[in-house]
Amino acid sequence: MSTAPVKETMTSRERTIAALTGQPYDRIPVNLLISDHGARVIGVTVGEYNNSASLMAQGQVAAWRRYGADNVNTGPGLTGIAEAIGSKLAYPDSTPYVADYVVKEEADLDRLKVPDPERDGRLPLFLEAATIVLKEVGDQVPLNMTTSGPFTTATSIRGTENFLRDLHKNPQFAHRLLRLSSDSIIRFAAAAIKVGARIGLADPTASGTMISPRQFREFAQPYLQEVVTAIAAIAGAAPSLHICGNTSKIWPEMTATGVSVLSLDDAVDLVEAKTLVGDKVALLGNIRPTAVMYLGKPDDVRENARECLAKGWDNPKGYILGLGCGLPIDTPPENIHALVGAAREYGRWPLDPSRFSLSNAA
Repeated sequence: MSTAPVKETMTSRERTIAALTGQPYDRIPVNLLISDHGARVIGVTVGEYNNSASLMAQGQVAAWRRYGADNVNTGPGLTGIAEAIGSKLAYPDSTPYVADYVVKEEADLDRLKVPDPERDGRLPLFLEAATIVLKEVGDQVPLNMTTSGPFTTATSIRGTENFLRDLHKNPQFAHRLLRLSSDSIIRFAAAAIKVGARIGLADPTASGTMISPRQFREFAQPYLQEVVTAIAAIAGAAPSLHICGNTSKIWPEMTATGVSVLSLDDAVDLVEAKTLVGDKVALLGNIRPTAVMYLGKPDDVRENARECLAKGWDNPKGYILGLGCGLPIDTPPENIHALVGAAREYGRWPLDPSRFSLSNAA
């Protein structure tokens, strides 16, 4: 059997659509949340990258051309919505983080409003970057705009510790925070869809490592479902959803929100997810982002890719090879090349489990 990498005959856009609609494709898609690694690709600081629409666009296009993964992404990430609401960010030359939460007391919430995507925070920059990217390569590669989900947005305007305490001591206030968060996400998503982007939701603090399944059902799921329904109505397609950590106890609830793809952390087993919800939703994942992509070698990446393919390739609703979380900013480029190379070698159509079986040599 030949192990030569496949000659690509499809664009990233065509390949991704085929994988999610049960159609043949040349090789399995690879989805990477490149994010701030784009700054490294074009040689600018993370602060410069995050505050310039042209640099964001340049970094995403350059990374796509350099690595050959099957998506580009121009934010606003986990903090962009909260920043537009009023939280203050810090920009070290690594991942930006919230340095000052806008809601310190309950009365602070009364003066806040749903941000205008055309005016507030850096939301206009993200939309401008998306417009630039779509004009340059939008006919070849899907552009996702990943934004925090309602629960994570609420923690970014209130502070994680305070918000988790609110769930117990002041649930009505927690729901008000979630209401503002949801309305803000929906308004931004509508603007992003208007420029031609697809939406991805990331709600890491709604993880099973942070809250119980009961709390997820009460405080996270209803708002996620509302956001997903609104996005699907506007776009004609549901967003994807990523929640970090061990989400195995809430997979049915995550799926019930109506999302199109579940992006799974490397802390969980793709086989278990496939068995439980794979007949209802596509799966994406779950290469180990830190242990393998950041700290490993190319051979480790290829081995992990084979492992994920062996587990996820036959998911009934489709499978995309990707990371268990976002790409670490200083991931060695050779490891990214190794992941896409593994997709070309092991993931060519038709998928054949003997090609990537862990019992066979690479």
